[in-house]
Amino acid sequence: MDARQRRSRENLRRAILGLAALTPASDILASEVASVAKVNRSTFYDHASSPTALLEDVLREELDALRAEFLSEVPPEGAAAAIAGVTRSVLEHIDAHRAIYLLGLDENSGPASLHPMLAGHFEASIRLLVKRGTIRYESTAPGGAGTLQEEFRAEMAVRMIADGSVGAILAWLQLPAAQPATVDEFLELYGELLPSWFPFAA
Repeated sequence: MDARQRRSRENLRRAILGLAALTPASDILASEVASVAKVNRSTFYDHASSPTALLEDVLREELDALRAEFLSEVPPEGAAAAIAGVTRSVLEHIDAHRAIYLLGLDENSGPASLHPMLAGHFEASIRLLVKRGTIRYESTAPGGAGTLQEEFRAEMAVRMIADGSVGAILAWLQLPAAQPATVDEFLELYGELLPSWFPFAA
């Protein structure tokens, strides 16, 4: 990407973040984003297929950078601290874009829902750590390690943590203004809800 493309990308990033804080991404037109970003409509389509896709790309870039920062090289003994660190940073990212996530995670967000994107981020992070052997799923239920049943349990566990995390975050975002919960308070409660086999040091 050359300097001109990078400038256009940055202008589009700022434009979509500003617009999506006010309006669900599915209600935003490509021409609106292009106008705010001061680029041609064709330039917009060089970067994304739709405003919803652009918003997801922009947010995912930030989330992926956090994963790379905290989880690139994590030994098993450092898993709990690393997971807590990246979770805190993801929460700070979400808090910085609170208006966008409130609209995007709402049950009425429809095709502009950010739930699949955010759950996918958590799922990818967990799978990365499982693949490296940094964390291991441990079940006390019948069925030996390596069996199909055990693999199915592990798959269920990964998806429940990923989707459950998004549900917990939405509950946090929707707290009444008179009852704000800090990131620290969220992390403490979140740690209590996680299964005992999942390493986490709030």
